[in-house]
This record gives sequence, C-alpha cells and structure tokens, in this order.
Amino acid sequence: MQKYDDKKNQSGMKVIFMVVQMMILSVVYIIIYTSFKAVQYAIDKLDASVMMYLPVIVAMVVFPVLLYKYRQMFNTGKMLMAVTWMMAAASLTVILLYVYVAQITS
Repeated sequence: MQKYDDKKNQSGMKVIFMVVQMMILSVVYIIIYTSFKAVQYAIDKLDASVMMYLPVIVAMVVFPVLLYKYRQMFNTGKMLMAVTWMMAAASLTVILLYVYVAQITS
C-alpha cells in the first residue's frame, strides 16, 4: 500500500498556479497593449501630452511585481489568499485601464 504524500500535491499546485499566472499576465498585457494604442491614438488625434503614457507604463511595471509577490505568498502556504489577490489585482488593473482609456478618448 502506498503512503499519501502531500508534497506531490503541493508541487503540482505550484505548477498549476504558475500556469494560471502566465495566462493572467498575458491577458493583462493584451489590455495594456490596447491601452498603449489608445493613448497613441489620443496623442495623434486629440493633441494630448506624451505624459498620458505614464499610467499605462506604471501598470506594465507594477503588475509583474505584484504577481511575484503573490507567488511568494502562494509558496508560503497562503494559497487561497494568493489566488484571490492575483485575480483581484488583474481585475482592478483591467478596469482602471479601461476607465482611463475611456476618459482620455472622449
């Protein structure tokens, strides 16, 4: 009879979490790219300042740092909290970028 080994489950969950993080990162970066294009449109057509890129650049830099922090949180055993914070940060980033783009293009 085999003994139950929880280490195999934990290592499998770490791999699944990293795959989910990569998918979330790609979705958020698609939104960031779209925001870059929208800001570029606003600069060209609406004579906006180049400083309009700043919030998009901040989102592009801060989001991977947050994902790294959530991976550390996951590895310490706070798995549900890490998943919840990761999804909340991704949702908030997407919503804030959408609101920002809607504001500058109208």
